[in-house]
Amino acid sequence: MNAATDRQWAVRDAVLRWLLAKATEGYRSPILDADAIGETVGWAPSPLTRDEVADASNYLYREGYVTGVPVMGIGIPRPMLTVAGRRVATTGRPLRRVVRSHDVVS
Repeated sequence: MNAATDRQWAVRDAVLRWLLAKATEGYRSPILDADAIGETVGWAPSPLTRDEVADASNYLYREGYVTGVPVMGIGIPRPMLTVAGRRVATTGRPLRRVVRSHDVVS
C-alpha cells in the first residue's frame, strides 16, 4: 500500500474512534469537525482536512458503521454510530484489518 492509502485508512479509524468517544460523552450524532476529531484522537500526522473527514464518513456510511443523511461535498454531517459501528470501534482494531477478515471466505 502507498502512503495516501495508509492515511485514508487512518482517517477512517480516527473518525470512528471519535464517534465512539462522542457517543460515550452523550453526543449521539455530533457535527463532523476535522479539528475536533484530530484533537480528540491525538492525530499526529499533518492535520485532517474536511475532504478527508467527509470521505471517511461516506465510507463508514456505505459500510453500515454509521447512519445519517449524506450531503454532497460534506459527507455525513451528523453521523451516528450503528450497532455494527460501535462493535468495531470498541475493539480498537484498525478498520483495514476488520475489512480483510470479512473478505475471507471459509
